[in-house]
Amino acid sequence: MSLRPRHYVLIAVILGLFLFNMVRRRHAQPATTAAPAHIVPTSPPTQSPAWTAFDHAAALRDAPDPAFQPAMQDLQQQIAAAPAGQDMQGCLTWLEFYRQGALHPTLDPAWKQRSQHHLDGCVKYHLDTSI
Repeated sequence: MSLRPRHYVLIAVILGLFLFNMVRRRHAQPATTAAPAHIVPTSPPTQSPAWTAFDHAAALRDAPDPAFQPAMQDLQQQIAAAPAGQDMQGCLTWLEFYRQGALHPTLDPAWKQRSQHHLDGCVKYHLDTSI
């Protein structure tokens, strides 16, 4: 079988598309593999009555309900009385998620791990680590 000029053109077009896709794929890979940067504060955590109450409630997060509920109520009161600049709603939400997972165990271990990771960041840095 002899190749005609149109066959050579078709082969050139196929090779050109292949090379174009390879180059495009290599340029797109670094953008998709970049991980978001985590903000790590360099200053010591701020102390306030609300964060102290959060630390106490977080320390009791695995305790039975009669021990945990008074700490949770104190935390909610302290958050309501806290200045507007303290954003603790994300930390409070993750503490509630953690407790819900402890009270109603699930087959998905990722919930507890995500909650624990977030809560540990809240206790360590005294800021909502979801930002």
